[in-house]
Amino acid sequence: MSRNQSTPMKRLTANDVYELTSEVLQAYFELDMDHSDYEASDIWDVLVTAAVQQTTVETASGLLTGAPSPNTVRNAVKTLLMDDARLGELEATVNALLVARVPQGLLNRARPCAVDFTDIPYHGRHEADDEHVRRGRAKSGTTHFHSFTTLCVVKANRRYTLALSLHRRSDTTLDALTRVLDTARAAGLRIRRLMLDREFDNNAIVGYLLEQPFPTIMPLMIRGKKGGARRVLTGRTSHTTTYARHSSLYGTHVLPITVVCRYKKGRFGDHGLQRFAYVTLGTLKMTPHQVADEYRRRFGIETSYRLMNTLRARTTSTSAAWRLFLVALALLLLNLWTFVKWQHLFIPKPGPRQVLHHLLPLARWRMWLWEIIKQRQGFSLEIIVPSAA
Repeated sequence: MSRNQSTPMKRLTANDVYELTSEVLQAYFELDMDHSDYEASDIWDVLVTAAVQQTTVETASGLLTGAPSPNTVRNAVKTLLMDDARLGELEATVNALLVARVPQGLLNRARPCAVDFTDIPYHGRHEADDEHVRRGRAKSGTTHFHSFTTLCVVKANRRYTLALSLHRRSDTTLDALTRVLDTARAAGLRIRRLMLDREFDNNAIVGYLLEQPFPTIMPLMIRGKKGGARRVLTGRTSHTTTYARHSSLYGTHVLPITVVCRYKKGRFGDHGLQRFAYVTLGTLKMTPHQVADEYRRRFGIETSYRLMNTLRARTTSTSAAWRLFLVALALLLLNLWTFVKWQHLFIPKPGPRQVLHHLLPLARWRMWLWEIIKQRQGFSLEIIVPSAA
């Protein structure tokens, strides 16, 4: 960040963004380049190019005239990724990376948080007992995925992913939830409220959350067209009620339910009354409509996933460690983008900080990184076609 001497204006440059990204990556993944013709920054240039261009390491290396080969990049990073048997160690490193740059004060107060799963389609072959490939509903031409659990802080247009974990095949939803909660709390996060998707609504999760010091909001899982949990969806005014659910493994829980009634009022060309049922665990001093409005914050994590995919390098590798690293790199770039806006793009004045988000859209962030890397490495503008043998 530089300051013009003749005016009080601050300046943020593409090179500032590039230097910050390189600094954080090298601090947590120290590449040993003592016996190489390249520097660590050359390796990161290829990886960041693959991320911001949503392409593979092979393509990124081919686009840059002075960049190392794809094998050089993979070999340099391979020693850092360990192997799939030591994913726990890699997860610890990438989670430390995600909280490398967060705004001052973010961890000083309890924050509303959301936890969810994101699935990355997997089209390759895998062993039948592969712990790292999960089966799910068909998407993008496959029913197999590398699935990740993330915890995201959702506060005042600031979304930070503070915990990431690979969801193993043998994991239950409770295993996945406790792993990211433990990771986030180890980083110093205090949870004010937790918002979960309906996938987490089971008696094992409910029993665990009832013992936590923070309240939780999640939609009630409703199956079938009549009976069961659907019985709570009655009335024409919002209200609270209870629902007893039995489990042979985890016992019976009487769930506190908040039913919210809202009229569609022609939205999407539809009319009539809509009812939403939320499981509300812990002390929540909110009206039913406030519960619904608070839960809407959870959709910030869905936005984070969409943005993450615009910064995720593609791969056909079968390595779960490599795929975890590429997802972590994408989330890091997203966190740094939010951090830079919060840290620099505001006008100093009394009251809450108003960030000028429009000055640095994600598209510009990506293009800035890409442009600096092209200047450093050179951009290939020709293709050499081999002659016939």
